[in-house]
Amino acid sequence: MERREFIKKSCLTCAGLSLSTALMQSCSSAYVVMGSIEDNRIALKKSEFFYLKKEKPMIREWVLVKTEKIPLPIGVYRFDDNKYAATYLECAHQQCEVEPEGDHLQCPCHGSEYSNTGKLQKGPAEADLKSFSLTTDEENIYILLK
Repeated sequence: MERREFIKKSCLTCAGLSLSTALMQSCSSAYVVMGSIEDNRIALKKSEFFYLKKEKPMIREWVLVKTEKIPLPIGVYRFDDNKYAATYLECAHQQCEVEPEGDHLQCPCHGSEYSNTGKLQKGPAEADLKSFSLTTDEENIYILLK
C-alpha cells in the first residue's frame, strides 16, 4: 500500500469511527443531570424523568446524576411514581463505568450485567453494585450518601 492510499484510508476510518460513536451516543436512553451534595444527600427532581417527544409525554427509565465530588454517575431507575432505585455505576469487577441498557446495567469492559437495582446477574464480576437509600417527597428524590 502506498503512503497516500494509507493516509486516505486511515482518515476515512477515523471519520467513520467518530461518526459511529456520535450516533451510538445519540441513541443512548440515559439522561444526565448535574447534582450537588447538600446535607449528605443529592436532590433529584422527579420531573427529570418526564419529557416531550413530538408533543407526546414520555417517561425516562434512567436518569444519571453526576456531581463534582463523585467520580462516576449514580444511576436512578424509575419503577413508578414513588418507587426508585439508585446505584453507583462502577462495576465491581474492574471499576469500569456500567451503562444503562433498557431495564438493566451492562459493563462495556468485560460484559458483567446487573439488574436495575444493582444486583449481579452475570459475571465476571462477583459482587453487586453499590446502592443508595432513597427518600422522596412530592417533587424530589433524595439520594442518601451515608
